[in-house]
Order: sequence, then C-alpha cells, then structure tokens
Amino acid sequence: MTRDDISGLAKRAHCPRCDLNKTIGTALCRSCRSKLPAHMRLALEGIPNKEPWAVSRAMRAAANYFNVHFQSVRNFGGGKKR
Repeated sequence: MTRDDISGLAKRAHCPRCDLNKTIGTALCRSCRSKLPAHMRLALEGIPNKEPWAVSRAMRAAANYFNVHFQSVRNFGGGKKR
C-alpha cells in the first residue's frame, strides 16, 4: 500500500469488510475490530500516522484471520440452523 492508499482508507466512511460506518482514521469499523484479537486491533487504529508497510501488514493479517477463523467455524457446522 502507498501513503495515498492509506490516507484514502482512513478517510473512507464505510468499512471495507462489512460496509458499516466506521470512525475516520481507522481501517475497519468498531464491530470488525472487536472480532479481532487484542494484539491486532491497535495496528488498525490511527492509520494516517503510521508507516504504509505497517498498515498493509496489519490489514493482510486481519484478512487472513477473518478467512481462517470463520472458515474453521463453518467447517465445524457453526452458523447453520439445524
């Protein structure tokens, strides 16, 4: 990600993951950040002041966490009504 990409993400009004409203200056909305482990949340807050490599690394880690975690829940039958 470039510095322009980071500033565009920080100014965006909606979360790129779920399209809920988000706080300006964060990468994800409050709901998505709360689903992440504590050590991953801080890197996604106050992103205009951070280095682009750090933000892109945090976004990649969050995306991987959501894919792996929620895929494992679906594999074990979570989210289905029986």
